[in-house]
Amino acid sequence: MSINKLAARGQPSQNGRVTSYAAVVETGIQSESTGTAVPVRAASNGAKMHSRETQVVRVRAAGFPRRILASLIDLALILAVSVAVTISAALVLGVHLPTAKEFGADFVMAGLLDRNPMAAGAFGLLFGLSALYQIYLGGVLGQTLGKRLLGMRVISSRGEAPGPLVACVRFLVMVLSLALAGLGFLWCIFDRERRALHDHLSGTYVILDER
Repeated sequence: MSINKLAARGQPSQNGRVTSYAAVVETGIQSESTGTAVPVRAASNGAKMHSRETQVVRVRAAGFPRRILASLIDLALILAVSVAVTISAALVLGVHLPTAKEFGADFVMAGLLDRNPMAAGAFGLLFGLSALYQIYLGGVLGQTLGKRLLGMRVISSRGEAPGPLVACVRFLVMVLSLALAGLGFLWCIFDRERRALHDHLSGTYVILDER
């Protein structure tokens, strides 16, 4: 979501800072919605700095149930592509595929520990697709398919799509959150701004995309 989407109609964007509750469009001394300090822009030609009227456009933070459902949709899509590619590669290479009874967490861990090329390749493919999916869709475009379906958007503190660098940080912390039994995701249940651990560490917000 660009800052123009957050700005009031007819008001030009000044790329002000954004919280999960309000987007500050025009810089000034103080944010009227939260009381947090907002940077003051210096006037051109070396003139003295002066305060400007602060204009606030409110946005709504996305709650945990909607966010977790969007994440499950994204995960299902990534898993479906990964499984399809892995099965296709195994059939082409003539590699034995496990049966439904053989397949499980123990089978995957045994394959990784034994350095099985197919297991390592499948895991690498899953990780790579997840990274590409989150960095491009979530970071560059601001919406994964799951978030788009459920009317949500990821923004930076300036009200824009986070961008690839911030999205990389967000993805790595997201993996860490999963490794910690999902505790990083549960953080947003108790957070006032409904931000998960990866949102805080990457400086991003997940908001409702109200168009």
